[in-house]
Amino acid sequence: MMNDKAAALAEGARIALASMPELAFEEEKTKAYIKAFLAEHTTLEVHDEGAFLYAAHREGSNTAIAVRADFDAVPTETGAKHLCGHNGHTAALLALALLLEGNKVGGDVILLFQPAEETGAGAPACAELFRKERIDSIIGAHNIPGEPLGKLILRHGVFACASCGLEIAMTGSPAHAAYPENGVDPTKPLAELALSIPDRAAELTREYGCMTLATVVGMRTGEKAFGVAASEGRLWVTLRSEDPGAFAKLVDFAKSDARARASDARAKVAFAEYDPFPATVNDEGLVNRAEAVCLSEKLPYKYASVPFRWSEDFGHYGAYAPSLFFGIGSGECTPPLHTASYCYPEGLAPIAARIFLKLVRGLR
Repeated sequence: MMNDKAAALAEGARIALASMPELAFEEEKTKAYIKAFLAEHTTLEVHDEGAFLYAAHREGSNTAIAVRADFDAVPTETGAKHLCGHNGHTAALLALALLLEGNKVGGDVILLFQPAEETGAGAPACAELFRKERIDSIIGAHNIPGEPLGKLILRHGVFACASCGLEIAMTGSPAHAAYPENGVDPTKPLAELALSIPDRAAELTREYGCMTLATVVGMRTGEKAFGVAASEGRLWVTLRSEDPGAFAKLVDFAKSDARARASDARAKVAFAEYDPFPATVNDEGLVNRAEAVCLSEKLPYKYASVPFRWSEDFGHYGAYAPSLFFGIGSGECTPPLHTASYCYPEGLAPIAARIFLKLVRGLR
């Protein structure tokens, strides 16, 4: 059990980390805080790997279970803010370090502190960890507003959707606004794409029997120059699906349809992808064992009926080791993630740490 001092340290970490939000791969103050906390309050091995760091609890086993927390903040118009609760995720992992100190859990444990989850680039940057340590499984969690505080949300198969941001850039040729027929204006093909790509997502939803979505997040053509017809334009769309096959088909369609429409309009087209996330897919055996832990330890839990629409770069870890990602309820009245009023709730970090400890012991 976590004593009052350890719980207070976890709460202090949550508050301190909330006061130093930093964007992806800029988390220098955050990293320094984590290192100082571990050095002051534990005897765990701390390894600074540049972009990320990890702490090792050694018991001499041949393999290790890894527990991951992310620590970057959300970009907003007024600067970085912890509107996704990564400060709380990190505080929970620090609290787990306190629980591991001087105790046996049946094997080695690696605490992974990961950057840049919001962009999807943080997990790939941590691939070196799997070459350095003999990790046979990795677990992670996200706080879930709207669910009772501390309740686990499990799911077989896909837990969170694959997604990416796609930019479609079309370039034509300029003309006088009085003679638009002398140029090539990409407005019409881009506007048609803004309709055809969501329509194709709806078709794939029916075809695969799962959520597939294309969200137009912006479009711009031309400039505020009333004497010149538009000759350049951009369409920005976020593509996502709970099925990797449907997601791949949606991405392929968006590009092939854009090429065809650009060709018909005699325009050039180019693409750029942003924030790519694979689907986060749970290992079946780990899900079953996690449920067994919940039953034996009397942890409240439920199964999510559908995957979460948001994405998680934790999905990359499944390529290196069996992985389990789950939700932890952050309160029925907690505002949604990424909203201005969201705050990782007081008291959840110690609860999450105790859950991690029970899973670390029970998943072996």
